[in-house]
Amino acid sequence: MKIRKTTAVLLAILLLVSCMPCALATDSSLYQYSGVIGESAGTASPGYTLGNPVAISKSSSGYYYVADLANNRVLKLNSSFQRVATLEGIDMPIFVYVDNDDNVLVNEMGTNLVKKYDDDFNFILEWGGPGDGDGEFNIPRSIVQDSSGNYFVSDELNHRIQKFSSTGTYLTSYGSYGSGNGQFAVQQGLSIDAQDRLYVADTYNNRIQVFQTTPSWSYLTSFGTYGVYNPYNYFSFQPGIFNHPRGVYVEKSTGRVAVTDSSNNRVMVYNNYASGFTFYQSQNGYLGMSLPTHAIMVNNKLIVLDSHSRIMKYNSTLNETNLFTEYGTYRWNSDELSNPQSVCVDQSSGNIYISDSFNHRIKKCDSSGNLIATYGGIGGPYGYGTALGYFLYPKQVATDSSGYLYVADYGNSRVVVKSPNSSSFSRVATVSYPWGVAVNGSGRLYVSSWADDTVKVYQNGSYQFSFGGTGSDDGELNKPSDLKLGTYQGTSAVFVADCGNNRIEIFSTSGTYLGSLGESSIDPLQYYVENEEDGGMLLPYGIAIAANGNIIVSDTSHKCMRVYDDDGNLLETWGSMSNSDGNFFSPMGCDINQSTGRLYIADGVLERVQYFDPI
Repeated sequence: MKIRKTTAVLLAILLLVSCMPCALATDSSLYQYSGVIGESAGTASPGYTLGNPVAISKSSSGYYYVADLANNRVLKLNSSFQRVATLEGIDMPIFVYVDNDDNVLVNEMGTNLVKKYDDDFNFILEWGGPGDGDGEFNIPRSIVQDSSGNYFVSDELNHRIQKFSSTGTYLTSYGSYGSGNGQFAVQQGLSIDAQDRLYVADTYNNRIQVFQTTPSWSYLTSFGTYGVYNPYNYFSFQPGIFNHPRGVYVEKSTGRVAVTDSSNNRVMVYNNYASGFTFYQSQNGYLGMSLPTHAIMVNNKLIVLDSHSRIMKYNSTLNETNLFTEYGTYRWNSDELSNPQSVCVDQSSGNIYISDSFNHRIKKCDSSGNLIATYGGIGGPYGYGTALGYFLYPKQVATDSSGYLYVADYGNSRVVVKSPNSSSFSRVATVSYPWGVAVNGSGRLYVSSWADDTVKVYQNGSYQFSFGGTGSDDGELNKPSDLKLGTYQGTSAVFVADCGNNRIEIFSTSGTYLGSLGESSIDPLQYYVENEEDGGMLLPYGIAIAANGNIIVSDTSHKCMRVYDDDGNLLETWGSMSNSDGNFFSPMGCDINQSTGRLYIADGVLERVQYFDPI
């Protein structure tokens, strides 16, 4: 019997479930890397432009260290958050931590190593490497140190906590995959209090677990349960719910616990262990804080990193104040992207459109990525708008045979269109939380909706019918994302990235179920590597259809691309987890130039679009 695991997904990819390695590091026999668009590390010292910062830690001398993931570096900032030094050449730093002696620990995701430096970035030692044996990692997601100098590492995809000496010698490990006490499901953040109690953000179990580490390891308690917070619904605010918490931090002087409740777009603060973790403070907001990645507390005030690539220092302990100071230059320059979600080729001109989602705008570029025009607001976290011509987290972009541009304006719950010779947009469909758009030669428009897990069909602005619906059976959908039109086994077809069900679903143009790609017979989280090697997908977001009918899929959380023929036979898998040229962290929307064969792939977390030419 097949297991179709319904995996909850984030608003944008991004950094939660995409923090998983690719097991098969293969090169393509069909495509070769040719270039990149949007990759920029910004201005010189003391200024800086961040690229999805994922962790921050403070030394006893008042310096802050920031893991700047997409820029392959760790920044050292002074107490005013000005850059004073940079550690370059780290292949996707996923965590940074300052230990008891002010040494700086950097967890390098691209190599699965823990690297130890002094406070001036002089190298001391490293340990780890890929695998599931003792001392090996399948993403060393976070690290902390106890009062005796031992390190605890969250070994994310091995679903365990490993313990090491101060010199990196393996000592023991704790945990296994599951939902029982002391078990984990893609656990991420760690923190430790003054009594050496270890706090674990058990991400996919939507809880914080607490353990005693000395004199022996024992489970103490946990708090939290799954729930979705809507900032526009007062009654949905419940301090006991989490939606994939990524981080946890204990302020040792007070014992208060800050939880990075990422998919609820908020940070929750609780009183200490002795109080039973009663609620203390919350800072949140769909627009004020987007997919926070890490939070710490300094002098009882929150410092938060979010997916707008900024540092937010809150100036008040009052709830929901949005009284914060920002640090880091926005990724809004002409040569920068902020979490691009989609790319499409205008087949009539060869130009491309990029959904620069976290800048709330669309970029038009030539085939090599040189900017031609920008549509939307000024960029940055506040560049959104509700008037026509503005966007709020736009998702898939698509063009028709006449060069008309269609945009799934996700946050504004609409699909808009503009003609080739105009910069003005008009509404063509009202759809709650649209993600995917595709249009055929006769103007029939297909739109995927995250609100009800359907694909809706329009003709000349009029609703015709829908197909799909929430579920995991054949023909049902869970978070349908990108759409593409093509041919499957000789039949004109609609391809749907059925993200939450870890597969591509295929329908006739009238909505009849035809088949699927990428389904696996094993649990994709518990058996991550085996699932990937078996051809199973994990949270696929993007699809492209080549001129010869090949189906190209962004297998997002496996960090790789898959190519099928038009009968659904897997031809090859290529790409690996790395920031190097031609590889990926979170491949998302993709499209192909039908004349030249050039393939474009958006990588949301790495803030870039790469392009590949046929071999």
